[in-house]
Order: sequence, then C-alpha cells, then structure tokens
Amino acid sequence: MKGFHMPSSLVSEYETQGFAFRPGLLSTEEARLITGELERIIVRDGADPQRVIMEKDGATPRTVVNPHVHSEVFDRLVRHPALVSAVEELLGEEVYVFQSGVNCKAAFNGDVWFWHQDYPAYYRDDHIPLPRMVNALIFFDDVNSMNGPLMMVPGSHQLTDDMPENTDQGTSYSFRYTSPDVIKEQVRLRGVVAPTGPAGSVIFMNVNVLHGSAGNLSPWSRRMMTLTYNAMSNKATSPSIRPRHIVYEDRDLPPIKAMKRDCLTSLAGATA
Repeated sequence: MKGFHMPSSLVSEYETQGFAFRPGLLSTEEARLITGELERIIVRDGADPQRVIMEKDGATPRTVVNPHVHSEVFDRLVRHPALVSAVEELLGEEVYVFQSGVNCKAAFNGDVWFWHQDYPAYYRDDHIPLPRMVNALIFFDDVNSMNGPLMMVPGSHQLTDDMPENTDQGTSYSFRYTSPDVIKEQVRLRGVVAPTGPAGSVIFMNVNVLHGSAGNLSPWSRRMMTLTYNAMSNKATSPSIRPRHIVYEDRDLPPIKAMKRDCLTSLAGATA
C-alpha cells in the first residue's frame, strides 16, 4: 500500500498477543468528524431497530449497525489508508468489510458486553470458513480506566475449539458468549489487559481473542467501532442465518480500495 506504512512490529505483535494497539492512529479532527456523523445517524435512525439497537431501557443507543452502508462518512472511514494498509499487511491479501457496528456505551448507562470471541458466530452462523479476519476497534472518545474500556486476554486467539451456544447474558443483544469456566481458565493462564488512549486510537484484534467490557457508570461516553475486515479468499460458503441488517450477503462484494489520507478531513465542510 503506497503512502502509508505501519510499524514493522505490527505483524509480530498481532501474532504473539492476538492484537496490536496503535494509540492516536487517526487524528483528533478525524475522530471529531466521525462522532458528529454518529450523532446525526442516531437522531435520524434511532427509531429504526434495524439500524440502532437500544439498551434494555429501550431509550439508550447500544449499537449502530453497519453505518458504512448508509453513511458517506463511515464509507470513507472503512477505506481509510491507515486501516486498510494495516489489515492487508496482517492478512497478506486484499480485504472487504464483513460488517461493522458502533458500540455506544453511553455515560452512566452503557451496559456490559460479556466475554466472548467473535469467530464462533462467524463460523457457525455466518459460514466463514477460517478466522482470516481482523477487527479494527476504533476509539471515538478518549478511553480511560473508568468508562468501560475493552478488556482482552492476550494470546487467547490460540483458543480455537470453543463454540458456545447463543445466550443474552442479561443484555439486549444475544451472541455466542463464552462460559465463565473458560474465561476463568484463560485469564488464569494469560491475564487481562485494557488499553486506554485518545480518540482516534485503534486496536487491530484477531477475531478469536477473548474480549468484553464492563458497564459504564462514569460521566464519559465510550463510543467505539468494531470494523471487521475479511480476507477476499475467506468469503462465506453459504448465506448467514443471522438477519440481513446484521450480516449482509458478502459473496459478491469487491475488495476495499484505500482512499487518500485526507478522505475524512476533506469532508469537513460538507458535514459542518
């Protein structure tokens, strides 16, 4: 990828830990533009349950679903060269966007995300043959130790044989959450980390890493995007059994082409 080069340690960090953290990869201005667009989407689409999933109270946004499908700002974000170059380096080939979502974790009321790996659902429900996928986790707000940072178990991407059933774990979103016994053993073996940093920071995470987050009782929002890229050679073998607004048909999607470095900031006038 011309015009952007990730540190040479990216691949080694990712392969060893299952993730690589890059604080401030996107600029403060880029993060501000993205959050402004997110707020507009919530106002515009908040009543549509296929675009905005609410917390248990039915009023607080929990997740904005696949915003890159409906928003030019997010469509440009998924094509940002800092993101595309990194995932192409990690996977060694061209990629496409499998799905995306912004987890809002609102101040005072953002609910937990129970421990889980993403790939069991991608394999069993979405028929993705291999975990040749990367989650780009993008901080839209400053993340600190008190506003529900993402917790990860380093090295847990080596756990590849756990395929739990769907549960809701008391939240408004069902998924294949990992059992407490597996979590206890993995944490005993490997520990837990919770990266913090400024808005615009990015975690590149293997889809088999165990991760979760606590509720947010702080006065600071912790909005973070989970942007899942998949290798072009790893398309679904049959359509997903999950709803189409969550996982769209991917088998005919072309590879993502990176835009210029100013792909977001060039929109500043249009979105002001």
